Amino acid sequence: MKTIWKEKKSAAIVLGVWLITLTMLTIWAPSAKEVTSPSENGGLPATASSVIAKEALEEAFPSQKGIPLFVVFKQAAPFSHDDIDHLASAVEKQAKVQQASSIPLTQMPPQTRQSFVSDDGSTFFMPILFNESLESKEIHEEVVTMKESVEKYVDKHVSVEWTGPAGIVSDTISLFSQADIVLLLATIGIVFVLLLLIYKSPVFAVLPLIGAGIVYGIVNRLLGLLGLSEWVKIENQALSIMTILLFAVITDYALLIFSRYREELRSGLTIEHAMKLSVSHVREPILFSGGTVLVAVLLLFTAVYEPYRNFAPVFAVAMVVLLIAGLTLLPALFGLVGRKAFWPIAIDQPVRINWWSKVAASVTSKPWRYVFTITAILGIGIVQAFTTTLSFNLLESFPDNMSSKKGYEQLAQAFSEGELAPTTLLLKSEKKITESQFTEFEKILKKQDQVKEVRVEGRPFADDSLTQAKVTLIWKSNPYDTTTFNALKNLEQEEKELLQQAGIEKGSIQLSGETAKHANIQELNTSDTVHVMLLIVGAIFMMLWWQTKSWGTGLLMIGTILLSYGASLGFSVCLFDVMFHVDAVSYRIPLYTFVFLVALGVDYSIMLMSRIRQESKALEPTEAIKSGLITTGGVISSAGLLLAATFAVLITQPVLELQLVGFTVAFGVLIDTFIVRPMLLPALLTIQKR
Repeated sequence: MKTIWKEKKSAAIVLGVWLITLTMLTIWAPSAKEVTSPSENGGLPATASSVIAKEALEEAFPSQKGIPLFVVFKQAAPFSHDDIDHLASAVEKQAKVQQASSIPLTQMPPQTRQSFVSDDGSTFFMPILFNESLESKEIHEEVVTMKESVEKYVDKHVSVEWTGPAGIVSDTISLFSQADIVLLLATIGIVFVLLLLIYKSPVFAVLPLIGAGIVYGIVNRLLGLLGLSEWVKIENQALSIMTILLFAVITDYALLIFSRYREELRSGLTIEHAMKLSVSHVREPILFSGGTVLVAVLLLFTAVYEPYRNFAPVFAVAMVVLLIAGLTLLPALFGLVGRKAFWPIAIDQPVRINWWSKVAASVTSKPWRYVFTITAILGIGIVQAFTTTLSFNLLESFPDNMSSKKGYEQLAQAFSEGELAPTTLLLKSEKKITESQFTEFEKILKKQDQVKEVRVEGRPFADDSLTQAKVTLIWKSNPYDTTTFNALKNLEQEEKELLQQAGIEKGSIQLSGETAKHANIQELNTSDTVHVMLLIVGAIFMMLWWQTKSWGTGLLMIGTILLSYGASLGFSVCLFDVMFHVDAVSYRIPLYTFVFLVALGVDYSIMLMSRIRQESKALEPTEAIKSGLITTGGVISSAGLLLAATFAVLITQPVLELQLVGFTVAFGVLIDTFIVRPMLLPALLTIQKR
């Protein structure tokens, strides 16, 4: 009795330390949501050409500074001049109240004002500039205030939408504030239901959730402190995926401990000895699996694109706390509950391993058949992955009923796609630019590929000492399309030749705007994706070699993980296209899904290999592979099912990018845990050992 009391006391002390830490952080630290903020310059470094051009433009033309909001009015019939004056006056008055600058539409002559009205007169818009020093939450508050004020003046038959950068920021904050609660509750619900269905024990179904709740609370507050320090930026999207990862990983660790704990208790050991022995056996897979995920996310720090870099600290903090929890908090919870963790299932009830026994026997007896069949199927998906089309338009990820997306689409229909995101060209020269030179330069620009229109505001030659001028380029195609990116890059590459043709000496051109920014993002995304993937593969391979002490086994493990990733991405993109007519996916999908599928896929490889190594001490290689697969097959498939279901919760999110991340990772985990890990890898190991 004294021994049991001592065991319970030790576990209670460990749990108490965790709870005290959680309480202190909850009192003194803000939540991560309170310190979220978007990346500056769209995530581009200060050295990016579009960022340099934007700063140069603001220096040359200071009135252009600010965060734009476009108020779009639309009705079935054309707007009269009085209608436009009435609505524009409401916007202008509210802009003054909020100390924002607006285009004085009511004071413009009819011909000038017409540029803000569609040809059929049924749509017009008003640009507003908010102070560029405003934080995201402040922008959201400003937009909400303006909406509430202006919409009082709008008749029911007139629709008003709020788009542009400020509108998108506001809608994003609204979306995630509503979706986070749904995400958290759905994650808790799916984990509890699946654990209950698989293991038939309500006590065990609750334990991982208690652990995850404590870990989530601590991680959330630690990230709040990190964001408060302004060392890094905390983004909503990173927090959403981190929540899923946290619950998934803590459940994986709980399943691993649960399975081993039950084995040791069956042998007649006391609760304390059984837990100590269980922890000693699972320490290696937990440390190696958690370590590989940690290394993978830390390597995101090497990315130049800021949104990728911002993922690193969020997931690194989560993984460090998860690793500690897997080795201390979860064992303490199991130790406190003892044998009741299995209630109402008897501990000595035989484990059903018939199916895994058959799989193990078949895989090790006919390994080449499994290798050829599985790699052929996965190869189809990999081919599909190489045909993936990437999208650089953020609004395509948002729901159709979002105001900023509806406003953008209305403007595109009423005017043209090129009008929505024109590119500003800043022309500079060390010598005076003559009017004839400038006129010739305009003609040259109009002949460039994809340039629909060239506009010059005001009279740039009113000043005889003109050395710089601002030109607006309207593109023929979508400003976020690869075709337009290429046209803009050609302008930059042919800069000297274009200026020479116009007779402008010692001149330069700089391009700013959405197309220029996203052309830079496209270049960064390509380089970051390639080098981060290579670094992650190299680092994980070294860790696998360290664990297995075999170059060949390490190569087999990393190779099967890469096969899973490629097939999952290809099949997922294909399915989304067929089911939801999504013919292009966000440019961030390949790297995000790579990090999670590769890092998490290693977990199951390590679980399997760790058990095979233990079994090989008493069995010959082929028998050790069989025994390892039999004893871990159920744990891996259960963990994979739970992990897939948990990531699938992201499909409930209102952002298409998160939906595709959730679907791809879930699909990939199922492929990995039901096909690659229990069949392909053991088959390859069997061939290697023969």
